[in-house]
Amino acid sequence: MSKSPPFPTDDQPLSPAAGYRLDRLRLRHLRLLEIIDREGSLGAAARELGVSQPAVTLLLREVESVFGMQLVERDARGGRLTAPGRHARDRLVIAMASVNFAIGAARQSGRDPTLRVGCVQLIGFSALPQALTRLQAQEALPYMHIQEAEAVALVAALAAGELDCVIGWLDEAIASAVDLDLIHVEPLWSGRMQVFAAAEHPLARRRQVRPADLTECPWVVPHRGSRTYAAFQRLFLNNGLAVPRPRVVCTSIHSGMHMVAGGRFVSVGPDRLIAQYRDSLGIQPLRGSELDTGRTQLSFFTLKEAADFEPAQRLRHALLATQPFDTD
Repeated sequence: MSKSPPFPTDDQPLSPAAGYRLDRLRLRHLRLLEIIDREGSLGAAARELGVSQPAVTLLLREVESVFGMQLVERDARGGRLTAPGRHARDRLVIAMASVNFAIGAARQSGRDPTLRVGCVQLIGFSALPQALTRLQAQEALPYMHIQEAEAVALVAALAAGELDCVIGWLDEAIASAVDLDLIHVEPLWSGRMQVFAAAEHPLARRRQVRPADLTECPWVVPHRGSRTYAAFQRLFLNNGLAVPRPRVVCTSIHSGMHMVAGGRFVSVGPDRLIAQYRDSLGIQPLRGSELDTGRTQLSFFTLKEAADFEPAQRLRHALLATQPFDTD
């Protein structure tokens, strides 16, 4: 079989012959690679698709003809995807998710499609409510399903076609966990993580607090893997100190702020959220040049193939209009 694909790099048009072969693909062709990868054999794929094994072999041959290369290696133990097969599967999973969502949208009796939004907790607390109020006032609010989680999990769900857009942190954890070639990223705002405590905490009265002063403090932090926990670790590691064991690990940053306000705990969190709670809870950031853990970047993520999805872009414009964070 020819090693040269009949179509395409991303910036090249389909040849007429390749376009004709592509037009002949059906949904079962699109599902085939994911099923073979999951089940490990063409026989199992045939059973799931409700066809004979010779028929599924023909389906695979047709798919490989379109892609112009071997997508599945077959041996006595079954079948497994080649490297090109895995790359194709990743894109086809997104395509199938989009097809399923399109079917659901078509069944909504003429209503606007539901916008599936993922956001980190900070956005759900501040910018997102403001954006929704703005859209509602403009009579431009789409139907929405909002899911809150860590940015890495949300962007992974976006890459799998389970979300339409994500509002979250862009950092090295995202880059290492998700294929960013699939993702369109647009910056929203930047801010900083700050160490904070109750206003009556002894350290709150100091002009200069050093990381060494915080090693014996009782810490409240989110769970490992979160952006905030990474900032907590960085505070000590960047200054050559062992990371102390947190006294409390709490998945909700909002609950953590209330715990800090009510006791002798210290914590770390986004500057704008601390400012939001400063007066109502009586918390404040601690002062010290060595407490800076770096700037954070909030971004708007969509799939490249769906970057122009109108309800998502409507939400992005409304978010930018709120300007809840420093942009310098």
